[in-house]
Amino acid sequence: MDETATRIESDEMCVNVNEKKWIPTGDGAWIKVLRVSLETGHWVALFKQSAGTFVPPHKHLAAAEFYVLKGCIEYRGGRAEAGYYGYEPLGAVHEKTSFPVDTVYLLTSYGPLAMRDDKGELIGVMDSEMMHALQSA
Repeated sequence: MDETATRIESDEMCVNVNEKKWIPTGDGAWIKVLRVSLETGHWVALFKQSAGTFVPPHKHLAAAEFYVLKGCIEYRGGRAEAGYYGYEPLGAVHEKTSFPVDTVYLLTSYGPLAMRDDKGELIGVMDSEMMHALQSA
């Protein structure tokens, strides 16, 4: 647990998101990891994307939910603007997800994402171990 989280009881916590620092993850992309369960693989993170950036093609190896706080996400499911909530089931495959404007969104993932290149080759896995390492950095 980091210094921005308060342990209320053994399994409860409250995170001051405003005190967490954005961690750069690539050109025009940042993350704030809010919660990670190495036991279940579940993780929660706040993402910030600059206008014109994208997330590479990926497959959800578990269900995920998102909520757009600011900006807009364009993806296979359509266009999600600020105030939109989305659910992505296990097995959902997304081509390039793009951000036409500066965007901030909350993502709750119940397991890993398999990241792929434009040819469909696996380039990495975004999972609880990766999120834990970012959270501990």
